[in-house]
Amino acid sequence: MDYQSVSRIINSQMPRIVKLLVSVLLLSSLTYLLGWSSVFTVKKVQYTGITSKNQISAVEKKVGDLTGTKLARIEPRQIINTIESLSWVKGADVSRNWFSSSVTISIQPRIPIGIFGSRYIDASGATFDPIFDPIVPPVDVPRVSAPASEIGLAAIKLFTSLPQDFRANIDSMNARTANDFSMILQASGRQITLRFGSADDVDLKVKVFQALVALEENKKVSTIDVSAPHAPIVK
Repeated sequence: MDYQSVSRIINSQMPRIVKLLVSVLLLSSLTYLLGWSSVFTVKKVQYTGITSKNQISAVEKKVGDLTGTKLARIEPRQIINTIESLSWVKGADVSRNWFSSSVTISIQPRIPIGIFGSRYIDASGATFDPIFDPIVPPVDVPRVSAPASEIGLAAIKLFTSLPQDFRANIDSMNARTANDFSMILQASGRQITLRFGSADDVDLKVKVFQALVALEENKKVSTIDVSAPHAPIVK
């Protein structure tokens, strides 16, 4: 093979070699830029779905301070799983913004609809420990006593089906079974135990109770049973 032939082969291979070197150089530069350079680091963490300083602080303690972390090293799924391990969090989402060098954490907190035992309970029946700000009063929900969370949830569903002005006077609810409810409430300036029975005939039972409380002869009664609304009992 003469000199000219060798020269032609080298010249024909040069563009490929140059392209390969350029590609390797670009890949190395991009790897450094994303993984090691301070250019793409988290400069700001934003929260949506929650505004409570205590809730945000609880999440920050769980995931750590992300400020200064390389964006390429942020693993959204891992952070989501960590956040969702908090009992008061129903769902979470994490996204990265490469242009603003920020991370957005979206939180869907559980909404308490009752107090079951020493914990709150949401509409799905999950029990949890909520976090509130000191300046914001806790959610006004009924305290429920029940042998199981699903029965407690049934009691809370009954509570939400009651007229608003009526349930505003309820201090607590008790559920022996899913068809045997009772409650303690304030009526006519005194505390009364109302044995409600099942969750059937809600409107009728409320009307019967209100009518019985209004009677002069019942001004000293402490217990009213409307589980059979057509044959109520007062004690």
